[in-house]
Amino acid sequence: MRLDIKKAVPLAANESAYNRERQARLLTLKTEDANRADQRRISYALIDSTASKWRFPPTP
Repeated sequence: MRLDIKKAVPLAANESAYNRERQARLLTLKTEDANRADQRRISYALIDSTASKWRFPPTP
């Protein structure tokens, strides 16, 4: 499931450069978080849940 990522919206002329930079940074962080979440889902899907039975000897 992919998160909805908002596109950068042109800001009003009366907004400060600080607010524009802050919103751009927030958009970048949200985008990177979504990308990391996708990569995590992919890597978790590749984990073989039965692999541990080959690594550890059965307990008597």
